[in-house]
Amino acid sequence: MRQFRVLLALAIALGIGGAAWAASSPTIVMPAQLKWQPQPGNYSMAVLYGNPGKSGYYVIRLKLPPNWTFGTHYHPAQENVTVISGTFYAGLGSKMDKSKVTAFPAGSFVAMPPNVRHYALTKSEGAVIQIDGQGPSKDIMVKM
Repeated sequence: MRQFRVLLALAIALGIGGAAWAASSPTIVMPAQLKWQPQPGNYSMAVLYGNPGKSGYYVIRLKLPPNWTFGTHYHPAQENVTVISGTFYAGLGSKMDKSKVTAFPAGSFVAMPPNVRHYALTKSEGAVIQIDGQGPSKDIMVKM
């Protein structure tokens, strides 16, 4: 709250009008406001910012159930993944190999460059991850 007051005072001191302030207002999403939507593939998604299906910056969260898998795929733009809770497992390559995944516990971060083939899964506990990137986000499945 103190930071907000400091920013507001700074905006007034610099003579920024109400319209300019409204255009640069922060987006705030509290946990109770998350709108989890079921997705094909047996997981849920909540959009925190932007629209992953359109051009521009977006932030989403995925709630992944236990024993969930997502086959080998890649993205045309960089995606950044933060593990919020649970343990998220991922591996690199054009063919899924569950014995070669890396465990990413809560607090982990991965910056996935464009066009890198990878796959993901959860084990017994499931996970919640946050993804941000530039849309439109498209998962391109790798044919095996």
